[in-house]
Amino acid sequence: MKKWIFPVLLGLAVLVGIAARIAAVKGQEQKKPEGIEDIQMREGFPVEVVPVRVGPFEVWREIPGKVEGYRQALISTPVSARVASIRYQVGDEVKKDAPIIILDESDPKNFSQSKLLRSVYEEARKEYERYKALYDSGGISADILEKIRLAMESARINLEQADASVQISSPIGGTLMALYARVGERVERAERGERDKTLAMVSALDQLRVVAAVSDHDVAELRAGQPVRLVTAPGKEHRGKIERVSLGANPDTGLFDLEMALDNEGRDLQIGTYVTVGVRIFSADNATAVDSRARFRDSEGNECVFQAEGDLARKVSVRVAAENDDYSSLEGLNPAWPVVLSGQGQLKDGAKLRIQEQGKN
Repeated sequence: MKKWIFPVLLGLAVLVGIAARIAAVKGQEQKKPEGIEDIQMREGFPVEVVPVRVGPFEVWREIPGKVEGYRQALISTPVSARVASIRYQVGDEVKKDAPIIILDESDPKNFSQSKLLRSVYEEARKEYERYKALYDSGGISADILEKIRLAMESARINLEQADASVQISSPIGGTLMALYARVGERVERAERGERDKTLAMVSALDQLRVVAAVSDHDVAELRAGQPVRLVTAPGKEHRGKIERVSLGANPDTGLFDLEMALDNEGRDLQIGTYVTVGVRIFSADNATAVDSRARFRDSEGNECVFQAEGDLARKVSVRVAAENDDYSSLEGLNPAWPVVLSGQGQLKDGAKLRIQEQGKN
C-alpha cells in the first residue's frame, strides 16, 4: 500500500467525527429544555390562599382633639367692682343661677346702683303694704292698689337686674372647674371691643365634648350622628357620637371644625386635655372581606383579586366598599372560593394552582 493512503484515511475519519459531533450539538440546541414556567403550567403555580371573611366589618378613623365641657359656662363680670365674697371652691357642685362671686355693691366703680335700688324697692314694698291695708278696709279702690303694686314690681325687677350684676352666677348647673378671682381683688368689666375676662368656669361633667379640626379630605368621611369611642384604659371606654360638622372651613385655619360628645359617668376625663378619639366611618353587618394584600390592579386599572375555584385561578373584578389597616371589604367576591394571598403576580385567569398551606413554602 502506498504510504500516502493511510494519512488520507485518517484525515477522513477525523472529518467524519467532527461532522457527527457538530450534528449532535445542533440537535441538542434545537431541543429546547423545559423551563420553570412550563413545569408550573403543567403542575400548577404555587400559591397561598386564605378564606373570605363573611360577617361584621367596621372601619374607624383616629382624630385628635381637646376635651371641653359639653355644657360649659365661662363666667365674667358685667361691672367693675371689688370682690366681697366667694361662696364656692373649685370642685364644688354649683346649682344653676346660684351666686358664686359677690361683688361689693358700695364700690365707687360699681355702676349697678344695687344699694340705691334696694332702698327704692324697700320703700315701694312698704308703700304697697300700707295701701293694701287701706284697700282691705275699703279706703281705696282696686285700681289705685294695682298702680301701687305695679310700681313695687317695677322696683323689684330693677333690683334683681342690679343684683345680677353683683351676684355673679352660672347659667348652668355643674362643677366649678376654675376660679380666677380672689376676695378683696378688683375685677374689671371689659370695655367695648375687648374680650371678657373669665372669672370662673362651670361645666357639667357627666358628659363632655371633644373639639377638633380636620382637613377637607377627612371631613368627607364625617357626618353628624356617627359613633365615636375613646379608650382611656384597658376595659375603660367612653362612647358617644359626632354632634356637629361645620359645612365650611375656618377662614383662619383652612380646617373644618368638628364636635364630638362623649359620656363621662366615671368623671375620669379631664377638661383641657388632648385625646385621640376613634370615629366609625363604615359599618356593615354581613360584609365580605379579605386581607388587603390580595388586591391588585390589572392593566386596565381595575381592582381585582384571584380566587381559587378548586385548583383553577379565577380573576374576579371587585369594588372596594371600605378598608382598614389590614382588611378590605369587597363587593363582587364569591364567598365560597378562597382568595389567593401570594403568588398572584404570575397568574392568569384559568391557570392551574398548586395550593400551599398558609405560612409554608
